[in-house]
Parts: sequence; C-alpha cells; structure tokens
Amino acid sequence: MKQDVAGEALLRDTGKLWVEAGSVIALRTARIGWGDPLAGDEMVRMVTEKVWAGWEVGMALATGQFGHDPETVCRRTVNHYRRAVRKNLRRLSAND
Repeated sequence: MKQDVAGEALLRDTGKLWVEAGSVIALRTARIGWGDPLAGDEMVRMVTEKVWAGWEVGMALATGQFGHDPETVCRRTVNHYRRAVRKNLRRLSAND
C-alpha cells in the first residue's frame, strides 16, 4: 500500500512538472515572439539552464546523491527539475 501512495505522489509531481514546463515554454515563446528586447538573453538563458540542469542531474546520479532505488531516483530527479521550472515560472510571469 505504501508503494502505491509513493507511486501516486510521483505521478502527481511528474504531471505538475509537465504542466509547469509547458507554461514556461509558452511564456518564453511569447516573449521571443513579441520581440521583447530581452528575448536574446532569454534564449541564451534557456539553453544554458538546460545544459546545467542536465549536468547537475548526471553528477547526482553518478555519485549516488539521488539514491539507488528507482522510486527515489525518479522522485529526486523530478523534484530537481520542478524547482528550476517553478523558479522560471515565477520569474517569467512576474509583472515587470
């Protein structure tokens, strides 16, 4: 039963990541499409963040920081990406 609850939480958090990431993509696309003066900086930031996040996850996996059992590794990976995505969502949706 405990495994089912953990699996449901992981599925819920993964779904939230999917929605949040879609929102960030939409906000970035709008900024770039509108010709925002900061669009170029946003494109560089977007690529840099993805490379850096991948490197961080790779190092965490290689060193065992995300654990060793599949559920823990998946949960920690999703949480890692959700933190970065939520930070971008707050930044991009703020009224400047």
